[in-house]
Amino acid sequence: MKSPNIILLGRSGSGKGTQAELLLKKFSLVNIDTGDILRSLSKRDDAFGKNILKNISKGKLVPLWLVIYCWLDQFLKISSQQGIIMEGSPRLLDEAKILEQVFSWFGRKKLIVIYLKTSEKEVTERLLNRRICSKCYREYSLKLTPSIKKCSYCGGKLIRRHDDYPSAIKNRMLFFRKNIIPVINYFRKRKMLIEVKGEGSVEEIHQNILKKLTKRI
Repeated sequence: MKSPNIILLGRSGSGKGTQAELLLKKFSLVNIDTGDILRSLSKRDDAFGKNILKNISKGKLVPLWLVIYCWLDQFLKISSQQGIIMEGSPRLLDEAKILEQVFSWFGRKKLIVIYLKTSEKEVTERLLNRRICSKCYREYSLKLTPSIKKCSYCGGKLIRRHDDYPSAIKNRMLFFRKNIIPVINYFRKRKMLIEVKGEGSVEEIHQNILKKLTKRI
């Protein structure tokens, strides 16, 4: 069976990263996380990196050309025999249409979009309690592990993301309603969308995803 190509959509804090990690193990996929790529590039000590940091710290978008660069740089490194999973993209309707073309251009026509539907109240609480490793970018929840200080994988310092402060979170919720809902509706009309409730235990959500996903593969 050929590996699927998956896009994970949902509000910030809906659990896309956690579910992507589980799907990576289940189907041996390669992860392209545009957000992680941009956060890595934002550490550059030049105008390029500083402009990226300025945008993401305010919850704003980087230019479309930069997003496309992030995609292509990764697509060119991945074997055609491996499936891809993406989270954090696309974030605009134009991005969705271009990304669909990118998958098709690389011969990846088995594309499935998973929407983790989660309330604003739930994800806001998750984001305020989220911390990430400054080295490997793994995510942790202070709500689940309040005493954790360092990454359990690499020992890196846990920090709060620039876009996980209240003002940035508010902007991201507004952005989702205005821009990502049209993306979700676009893929729904294309009959490529699977909708899964994003609230509950991690394993419960994962099993619900697998149940709907296996019907499409």
